[in-house]
Amino acid sequence: MSQMTLNFEPALPERFPTLRSYVAHRANVVPKSLKTQAADLDMAPSTLSRKLNPAEGDTQRLNCDDLEAWIASTNDAPAVIEYLAAKYMDNDAARKARVLSKVEGMLPDLMAAIAAMKAST
Repeated sequence: MSQMTLNFEPALPERFPTLRSYVAHRANVVPKSLKTQAADLDMAPSTLSRKLNPAEGDTQRLNCDDLEAWIASTNDAPAVIEYLAAKYMDNDAARKARVLSKVEGMLPDLMAAIAAMKAST
């Protein structure tokens, strides 16, 4: 029996409006602890936390050098690239074409499943 999986999760840029917010999320899910990441960036864990999650008016900001060091520390470049590609290289027309292509690819399986269901009744 074939199984179909539909993904209704919003795209990365819809869940994380900024690259910094996405990196803050990734910093908590990569295998390396935040404390070790901060040490690799030669900063205190509290400083890294502030840079990843700045409060209103906070002057600590994650800069390009910090991002490069974080990527080197975590080896999480593919996730960062995926986010940037989804945010800046994708558009509604491309997303619609991708979804249409997926649905068209599913049609033979769906038609076969419908035929099998009709035959079994």
